[in-house]
Amino acid sequence: MPRQADPTLPSRIVEAAYALWRKDGDGGVTIRDVAQRAKTTTPSVYAHFTDRAAILRAVRMLAHDRFVAALAESKGVIDACGRMLAFADEHPRDYELLFGYGFRDRVEPAVQAAQFAIFEGYIRQAGVPDRDVRPTALAVRNLVHGTAMFRLAQDKPGPWWPESRAACLDACALLLERRSMQPASRGRQRRDGS
Repeated sequence: MPRQADPTLPSRIVEAAYALWRKDGDGGVTIRDVAQRAKTTTPSVYAHFTDRAAILRAVRMLAHDRFVAALAESKGVIDACGRMLAFADEHPRDYELLFGYGFRDRVEPAVQAAQFAIFEGYIRQAGVPDRDVRPTALAVRNLVHGTAMFRLAQDKPGPWWPESRAACLDACALLLERRSMQPASRGRQRRDGS
């Protein structure tokens, strides 16, 4: 009788790769180490995933699901920004995988655009006029992401982290307040000064 395939093997492989990523980052995820941790063989890993990049895409989806769950209870844009910073602080390897260096290589442009469109929707819900949604979303994203990446540059949060986090959230709140208070009829000065 032929041996039955283990239906749990693909998820075990992803969990093994995820554990290795969380421990050692990109360099820690090798096919051999994934197979060993998943208690399988390298050919069995390749039977389910064409290459290391496919495994990392699956790991990224797992991290993304955890990120979405962390933000699910957000009560507005600023609360979501605070939760993003908390996620970066509590799960630095996950944040790195999702948004850190190499993000553009790991995530297809269409997925990047779709994720940013969701974020723009939250900015719109905060009362920012349509013409200001994109620049506001870019500014808020850059503030939060920059703060998160400064946190990730440290092995653990330093004494400056609470102040940096608070300053980032204050800046985001001020920006949202400013952009949502602008009367729709009032034109803004163009960036080129005219």
